[in-house]
Amino acid sequence: MSVAAPPSVSSTMPRAAAPAPAAFARVDVLSDPAEALAAWRELAPEKRGSFYQSESFVLAWFKIFGPRRRATPFFVVARDASNAPLAVLPLALFRFGPLRVAQFPGEKHSNYNLGLFRAGADLSASDLKHLLRAAARSAPGGPHLYRLQSLPLVWRGAANILARLDHRPAASPARAAFLPEDGEAFLARQLSADARKKLRKKEKRLAAMGALRYFRAADAREKRKVFDAFFAHKSGRPEFRRTQAELDALRDFYGALAEAGAELHALALNDRIVAVMGAGANGGRLQGMFISYDPDPEIAKTSPGEILLTHVLRDACARKFSAFDLGIGEARYKAAFCDEVEELADALYAPTFLGRLALPLFALAAAAKRTIKANPKLLALAEKIRRA
Repeated sequence: MSVAAPPSVSSTMPRAAAPAPAAFARVDVLSDPAEALAAWRELAPEKRGSFYQSESFVLAWFKIFGPRRRATPFFVVARDASNAPLAVLPLALFRFGPLRVAQFPGEKHSNYNLGLFRAGADLSASDLKHLLRAAARSAPGGPHLYRLQSLPLVWRGAANILARLDHRPAASPARAAFLPEDGEAFLARQLSADARKKLRKKEKRLAAMGALRYFRAADAREKRKVFDAFFAHKSGRPEFRRTQAELDALRDFYGALAEAGAELHALALNDRIVAVMGAGANGGRLQGMFISYDPDPEIAKTSPGEILLTHVLRDACARKFSAFDLGIGEARYKAAFCDEVEELADALYAPTFLGRLALPLFALAAAAKRTIKANPKLLALAEKIRRA
């Protein structure tokens, strides 16, 4: 997949006034992701990042949402004396009034954000700050502030290097599970005997309405059918209220991901798709991105979304995935199927005077979000205001 390069926001070489920190021999800032591909691939996003740092996700987001958000690529590539990459930070540059803010692309679509660092890299918080300052000063138009959100504290058993920056807990954690090879054993571990019995009864009730089957979309026709069902399921729901342009952009984004290899799982009743899940496979982890179910009351009361998840998890175990996640949020079904709570952090770092002036406001907004998320009454009020 390719993406047209937005207007350059920086040169590919730092200015002499902003030398590379001692931990690095050179720091490049690239405004065209294609120029970062070699370093990006060398540091293997499938080993050191999440699906949300994969080429397919990042390039699709820039192509579809970059112009809408007026966001430009800001890829930071740090190299050693032999010119080999030590670190790649696949970031985007956003505008907030006069302020330029570097964030991970994806925004709310991205559940886990990580930088890519060479195996064995042992960078201190001071090294990271030097790197971010050098990148910000490498050319005119660099960020005043770095806002690095949804940083997992631990990834693939190792501490997240970016979490060495000053950080605060994110508003919500993420939910994941480690998978054995036996899907039935996994479900028995996760769900109580009573919960499994209730789900089996619901699946039998659903199957009594017609031929019930689970599948992964295998071709363009099936993918279109699954997408049509997803948007039909979400249509009319207050929390999914969008303009037509926003819906078109979302369909294009998910379509680009599916074309690049993202998975679409579905549960069909005869020809009617009653539940949908989109997921990205990255290394040995399957990462859930979105889920929906048919709102028809007779179908909805059989919990088709949860039934679909049992099939997805059996399939993931059979394909020898080692981990599965449902991303950020406290929904009951996430806790039921994913027993691992993965703590996330948000880090702010201001390399400029203007950024330091603005930093308290961003910190206050993050704290307010945490407070609202932790209080059901405030959360309900916030949702009511947002829908209005």
